[in-house]
Amino acid sequence: DARQAARGARLFDDATFGGNGRTCVTCHTEKTGTLSPAQVASLRPNDPLFQHDAADVLGGNTFNRLRSNATFLVEIPLPDNVSLVGSSARSVIVRRGVPTVDNVPALDPVLMWDGREPDLQRQALNAWLRHSQITKAPSAADLDAVAAYERTLFNRDTLEKFAASGAVPQLPPGRTESEKRGRVWLTDDNPVNGNPPRGRCVHCHSGPMLNQFSPGAVALGFPATLGARFFSAFVSEFNAAGQTPLTYRFTADDGSTTDLTSPDPGRALITGDPNDFNRFKIPTIWGAKDTAPYFHDNSAATLEELLNHYQKYFRLVFGTSPVDAMSDQDKADILAYLKLL
Repeated sequence: DARQAARGARLFDDATFGGNGRTCVTCHTEKTGTLSPAQVASLRPNDPLFQHDAADVLGGNTFNRLRSNATFLVEIPLPDNVSLVGSSARSVIVRRGVPTVDNVPALDPVLMWDGREPDLQRQALNAWLRHSQITKAPSAADLDAVAAYERTLFNRDTLEKFAASGAVPQLPPGRTESEKRGRVWLTDDNPVNGNPPRGRCVHCHSGPMLNQFSPGAVALGFPATLGARFFSAFVSEFNAAGQTPLTYRFTADDGSTTDLTSPDPGRALITGDPNDFNRFKIPTIWGAKDTAPYFHDNSAATLEELLNHYQKYFRLVFGTSPVDAMSDQDKADILAYLKLL
């Protein structure tokens, strides 16, 4: 109810539970629900952000990575069937950006880039424990209140109406010819109607929240099922963020092993399934123009850089012919349309 959400708002903004001074809003900022290098640059040197997992080395006192791409060090335990080749460590540290809290709590059951949190309450608790280093335990009522507040956070009226009534938000038609062409990339689910090119944004950004696999993607043979929420767009493969790759050994039930190398294996660190290697949550692109930087490692600082990545990806996966590739004009058209969402 409204009183519970109001209490959650106070906890979100102010509660430290005896920790290091960080609150939820330290990283999930009011303006965007996430954290960008520009927002980091506006902070005082003694801001609670500058410590612990924001440092270049866990617990260190330099923050070049945070200032350049606003990522944090996240320690993830290895599944029982996964080990590191050449190491006895049972966890790894990866660099991840802050997922926006806008729109997601009310409309998206998949939490975190790797989907590791089962619900909002567990996500809030673990964020307080790991990032805020709390010494006093929040109550179940505290966690429920924060979850209730987070479900009120939207950056689009159409999404708030969708959460309240189920009225599916409609994609804008586009006004300019460039915007209209860009809209095709989010609506024309080739090969359902046979129109080229094979690479389309809609393949992964389908459904009401523009964050699910489409029928066209399944028909093309993408390695996922209709409505699936995790996929590799070659962010870890290209490794533009320059993380150090490690080799992971996956042991199957029959004792056979598979070795795979990556700077961040994503969903596979949670499931232990090599088929999930380098897969990450498909985020909504409603309001994407307001939530830079992009990808799990914040390796795309702008929408332009994001589209440069996808042009490289499409050319690798589909080839360079005009039928299959994303052209520079396509990039301009998609960018024009994304700015309408």
